[in-house]
Amino acid sequence: MRAASVMACALGLLQGCSNVDALAPLSPQKPPVAPPIAGTNSVPAIPRLAQFSPDTLVSGASVVITGEHLAHAVDSISLTVGGVVLQVRSASATRIDAVVPVGALPCAATSTQPVTLTVAGTVLTATVPVRAANRLVLKAGESANLLSASEVRCTELVAPTTGNTSGSASGSARYMVAVVNTSVVASASSAFELRGTGTGAMAGQLSAMKNPQAFGNMVASAPSRLINASLLPGMRTESLVAQQVAAAESRHDEQLDMQRTIAARAGSASTQWSTARAEKTNRLGVAMASIAASLNVGDVITMKALYNSCNSGSNVQARVVYAGSRAVVLEDVAAPRARTMDADYRAIGEEFDRVQYPLLRDNIGDPLAMNGAMNGDGRVTMLFTRFVNDSVVGTAGYVSACNFYPKSTFAASNENEVFYARVATATETPADWRRAMRSTVIHEGKHLASFAERLASNTPFEESWLEESTARIAEELYSRTFTSGGSWKGNTGFATTVRCEVYQCDDRPLMMWKHFSALHQYLRGVDTLSPLGASTNNDVTFYASGWSLVRWAADQYATSEGAWLKALVKGGAQTGLANLAQRTGRPAGELLADWALANAVDDVAGFTPARKQLSFPSWNVADVMSGLAGTYPGAFSAAPLRARSLGFGSFTLPVQQLRAFSSSYFSFEGAQAGGQLIELRGENGAAVAPAGLRVAVVRVE
Repeated sequence: MRAASVMACALGLLQGCSNVDALAPLSPQKPPVAPPIAGTNSVPAIPRLAQFSPDTLVSGASVVITGEHLAHAVDSISLTVGGVVLQVRSASATRIDAVVPVGALPCAATSTQPVTLTVAGTVLTATVPVRAANRLVLKAGESANLLSASEVRCTELVAPTTGNTSGSASGSARYMVAVVNTSVVASASSAFELRGTGTGAMAGQLSAMKNPQAFGNMVASAPSRLINASLLPGMRTESLVAQQVAAAESRHDEQLDMQRTIAARAGSASTQWSTARAEKTNRLGVAMASIAASLNVGDVITMKALYNSCNSGSNVQARVVYAGSRAVVLEDVAAPRARTMDADYRAIGEEFDRVQYPLLRDNIGDPLAMNGAMNGDGRVTMLFTRFVNDSVVGTAGYVSACNFYPKSTFAASNENEVFYARVATATETPADWRRAMRSTVIHEGKHLASFAERLASNTPFEESWLEESTARIAEELYSRTFTSGGSWKGNTGFATTVRCEVYQCDDRPLMMWKHFSALHQYLRGVDTLSPLGASTNNDVTFYASGWSLVRWAADQYATSEGAWLKALVKGGAQTGLANLAQRTGRPAGELLADWALANAVDDVAGFTPARKQLSFPSWNVADVMSGLAGTYPGAFSAAPLRARSLGFGSFTLPVQQLRAFSSSYFSFEGAQAGGQLIELRGENGAAVAPAGLRVAVVRVE
């Protein structure tokens, strides 16, 4: 009988085994009667255990134990699972409530573990299945997003059963795992450690993996540094054109942040225009509209060039070169090539009237949304001035919110929709200047549209990263106006878009070249870069990664591309990621996880996603990158995204930096004989990973 009792406790039968008599007989025999307490006739009741719930314990889960004669005092109870102490929350005679601490269970496959409950000196035992890992059973093409803190710590990739007739866990598999940082603070970054346990061996790049610099955590440089003229045989005056393109980006986000602050402090422009018109001192605004309406080509007028101040600016004498239906083009009379580029200026103005303004109005927003309130002439003013070249070095063009307010608010306001742009230098040809400038015009026109729409509806200006990303969307829509330049959800590739821009198949400017050359840089240094802003002074990759995120979101969640984009640009109370989440109806963390996986697997040969969110319907990004690599092998690679390559097995892999709203990638590939455990830990192996880190997994093969 003694041996039977020992076996009963060891097997976890619901039987009390006291410290005094661990060999108590099993039911239905009566338990031994303890000696009565002196001076009484009472007999102490022995605690008995009836049930554990749930039937499988998991990290962070609540545990309910029911039974008889359980103690009332929490401090008289001790509860462990596999040696891990559980937190007892409450107790009564028939029930104990406890919780499995998050992160307390070691990352391991599901297994049966002993449970020990000590109640006022009496030990009760049982055995229950314990699961620390999220078990993912994925078929090829399927994916999973682990988006809560309790899910991400430990993941088990269950071995596939395909390829064998017995149904046992064995087969070839390939997974892509993305650890994503859901922080929305652009400057934030986290360090973490990824550990694995499984059957197999590491793939052969361990030394590089342990050294982030060897792996390629690359700090992005400006696009002009990426481009080497000798590597771009299809471009004319390559270095100069590249510098012009890079100039369109430099310092632009800082200037947009300044405009956001100006508008927030100044308040409602519509209200201030209404007040100004009601005052007799508003003659200047009426006069401005009258002058603009009567402008003739050749007229010379004085404009204010504004940048750091709304109340003082530089006087610019400018000649009217073009006066069209939606655009007035002015050239600084002090420009190095003054009066020699009229045909180029006219071409820019005519294209805005004919192509760019209707495109913006119908798909992005109306640059003239404030025109009626401003007593305007119904046209955008483009001032090409050497002030930009000399005083805002490194910038191709910009807009100022000051010009949307009356002079009674900002003394130096031009009281007109104005964008400022650089003039051609003495060392560049008009054709090269125009080639780089045309996409700048649509880009700055989009900023005017955003400012005008938000001022008209009295909503806050957009965060600079999303403001820039949607300006890149405007450039993309502009690229579609050219022959075979792409279409919505057309899965467009390299040959008829980027290649034609570089080799000038027709008279088209540089547009998608900027997007994809910078996106290539982002993917190469993805750990250390973010779509939410610059990581260094020279980093402009967020223009492209932000564009990619917005383009992907529009492809996945818009039913009407133009209506969706206009709602995003016009905005409301929400800005930034909150605005994007509102337009998609999905939380930002989920958007990041899906976009991260799409970056890794879109248009991979032989891969078909089970969920459409793992694709870029409008662009065949793999084909574009392959085209860049084939044309310029010294500057681009066909697969720029850096995934740490692993085999199924055991490893410890530190990652020193993962920037906000970006991803670190890990690829598992080979024969999978058993479950592969993946454990996410903090820096230097800390038990708890940084709060914002989450995990997304897709089985590629």
